[in-house]
Amino acid sequence: MGRVKGLSGDRAWAWLVRVWWAALPFTAGPLLADGLHETGAAWRTTASVGLWVVWGVVLVGSLLAHPATLVLVRLATPSAVVALVWSGREGADWGEVALVAAITAGVAAVSLSAPVGHLFVNGISYGDEARLLLRPSALLLAGPLPVAAAVTVGGVVSGPLLLAAEHWAIGGVVTAAGGALAMVGARSLHSLTRRWLVFVPAGVVLHDHLAVQDPVLLRRRAVASFGPARQGSDALDLTQGAAGLILELATSQPIALTPPTRRKGSAEEVQTSGILIAISRPGYAVTLAHQRQLIS
Repeated sequence: MGRVKGLSGDRAWAWLVRVWWAALPFTAGPLLADGLHETGAAWRTTASVGLWVVWGVVLVGSLLAHPATLVLVRLATPSAVVALVWSGREGADWGEVALVAAITAGVAAVSLSAPVGHLFVNGISYGDEARLLLRPSALLLAGPLPVAAAVTVGGVVSGPLLLAAEHWAIGGVVTAAGGALAMVGARSLHSLTRRWLVFVPAGVVLHDHLAVQDPVLLRRRAVASFGPARQGSDALDLTQGAAGLILELATSQPIALTPPTRRKGSAEEVQTSGILIAISRPGYAVTLAHQRQLIS
């Protein structure tokens, strides 16, 4: 497995997340313990054990750069903020709760940043590859993505806590249904971390199951230009409605792309001389294209 150049700054951001998560038992632990103090013994024990298990799993996962562990970290850090707010619901020192929750929210924002995402997805890169995440659509970010994250986390924790509270019937139903929903949600979130533009020695590969049926290799000699999209460009839009700066990759000759389809054999190839893509780090992508001599 190769190493991608230019990840030093990304590692610093990732270590900020790792260190703060490692420190949570000392910063957030007492606050969460106070919040659990007034709950029933079984509920308190279940929640405490669950918190320790989650903390340990996420700590180990944060040290292993991989798209799957990126999803884990990005689910866990915002959830820690929610848990802290819950811990201060009554009789708590809200000043202390607010301080720890605010810092944790900042760390959660860092975990959602492009540099951290870039580091984790390149944990599975090979040789002289560089994988750049593609941005999800603005519509997904506005609603479905947060809902999927909430359903995934809620599906894991709700059932056991209901059972601990001796709500046997609904707890059993929620455990089964919540587990299934959590699997669906986690799978959907993970699929978004596997949408990349990959720089390889031969050129670039578009790896995006939402835009093309199979990964497409654009060889170095076929790339005519790569930069911010021109106004009124007739290039094929593969951005999925993402917001922010859009890049245009123009080719010196028409290329054939096959859009995804749910029915085998029903998709038709599309001929285009350029594509529009939304990369999480557009400036870095253009710089990398120059460094790789993909463009002059």
